[in-house]
Amino acid sequence: MQLIKLNNVGRKFHKYINSEEFLETKGNFKNFNLESSEFWALRNIYMNINEGEIIGIIGRNGSGKSTLLNIITGNLPVSEGEITVTGKVSALLTLGAGFQDELTGKENIYLNATLLGFKKQDIERRFMSILEFSELGDFIEAPLGTYSAGMKMRLGFSIAIHKDFDILVTDEVIAVGDVYFQKKCLEKMVDFKRQGKTMLIATQDLSMVERFCDRAYLLEDGQILFSGAPSEAAEKYRMLLNKKKVLSETFRMNMVKETKRWASDLAEWGRREGTKEVVIKEVVILNKWGLKTNKIKFGERIAVKAYFSVNEEIDNFHFGVAIFREDGVYCYGPNTKFDGLSIERLSKGDGYFELNYKELLLMPGTYYISVAVWDSEETFAYDYHKCKYKIEVVGALVFGQLLSLPSMWNHSKSPNYSGQLKIDSYPTYPNLDYLADKWGSQLKNDSITLESVKCLNNYGIEDSVFVTGRDMKIKVDFRIDKSLNKSFILWLGIYRSDGIYCDGSIKEITAKDINSEILIYPKLRLLPGGYKISVGMWDLEKEIFLMYSHGIHSFNMISEKRDHGTVYLEHHWNWKIPKGGK
Repeated sequence: MQLIKLNNVGRKFHKYINSEEFLETKGNFKNFNLESSEFWALRNIYMNINEGEIIGIIGRNGSGKSTLLNIITGNLPVSEGEITVTGKVSALLTLGAGFQDELTGKENIYLNATLLGFKKQDIERRFMSILEFSELGDFIEAPLGTYSAGMKMRLGFSIAIHKDFDILVTDEVIAVGDVYFQKKCLEKMVDFKRQGKTMLIATQDLSMVERFCDRAYLLEDGQILFSGAPSEAAEKYRMLLNKKKVLSETFRMNMVKETKRWASDLAEWGRREGTKEVVIKEVVILNKWGLKTNKIKFGERIAVKAYFSVNEEIDNFHFGVAIFREDGVYCYGPNTKFDGLSIERLSKGDGYFELNYKELLLMPGTYYISVAVWDSEETFAYDYHKCKYKIEVVGALVFGQLLSLPSMWNHSKSPNYSGQLKIDSYPTYPNLDYLADKWGSQLKNDSITLESVKCLNNYGIEDSVFVTGRDMKIKVDFRIDKSLNKSFILWLGIYRSDGIYCDGSIKEITAKDINSEILIYPKLRLLPGGYKISVGMWDLEKEIFLMYSHGIHSFNMISEKRDHGTVYLEHHWNWKIPKGGK
């Protein structure tokens, strides 16, 4: 049975009138723009809640949670849409409404319960149960003004939960009193769940939502960002919080620092260190046929396999593999801990672990691989081979970029890899050495004008923060004077904020007044950090950039994963543990 239905519900409020703005209207309300003072606390809310369901409402402060609950309880009318509620509603929103400090706890029970709709005989019948649950004892005869804030909350909660209801609505009030009383409150909620009561719980406690609720709604800016499984809602909320956090300059700097980690110690490459409870005896690199090699074609499958011996039993450890370009750029470094894989114990004997990459998206060049068995917190290594294994990625196209990420221009019929572009029809690829000392600068041209560079999310909305593995589009708007009457090469490059050229793509452009091109990155694989976008228009005849904007426009990446490096490479682990391990 459906107990609650919200159909396109919205709630509008008016902001307080700014005195200076009001004075400018000479005190005349007719001249005051009321529309500019309006804001929507909720908009486009659709919800269907059935009998016996436990619904979690999560979202940041100001997202509209309290407004939503007050609409459902009838404390606030809707500004638009329709709401239907079937059954008795009890709200744990403002505990102790109407409490008077000069009255005793007992007198406040009668006062507050009456305001909640209790009849006198109901209060008398439930008085001892309320008192027992509150655990106030003899304090019930003392004036409320002598109570601590926690005691008042406990009394208010005890009264509210004794009201008959079909639907219980609560807003963060389960966390009242001390830890023992909080546990008691939660047990009461569990009891309600057993009774088949319908509950809406607005909370920041994501573990409670995942453990206790049947479904969850995530609110942001007054709208439903997600509805569905509690675990998925909680994960999306964590990502949202990270997304807001990443906007701070300090956090962006830390992400870049983490991206560059271990990139400056080339003198130590080839060294080996560790406490030797586990010893890595041999490391081999395997191609797609499972044969040993030190050369891999771009885009091919690759595996790194490490054979080890265990001298002393250990637990709380993980396996790790990392790839670096020869100049020290950190490409990618997953480990079994980051991937949520756990091996409880390594017993004495021989074994191996193997990391398989689905495809290597690193551009042709020389790379070095590190392999290690770390303790659980990575404070020390049992055995660590630091950039000890050299590998060559071979291929014909080298444009100086680190990666070749799957991408396509908006008018292309099928996706391609920027590293696999058919450039034979172009006399030349833009010479990026021209921009070597131009970082952070622009070149303008009267005949070729860059109008805008925008990063768009999967919904086509401009954004500055993107999630690893989700779509991103880069929209470039420009103007070319028709009088030029020739073709150019539009180049778009993505750089790490420290200047490392990650990925680039080119497209032939024909001169016309206004043009707009979109480069689409399906499931963009860049790892957390700050990134810059460069755009240029290359003249094929003169072999120069006629217009460029180099490292001016920026975006940030965040990730559900904890992997280090620059790019996420799809992979899976295999291992064989010595006999006796789990």
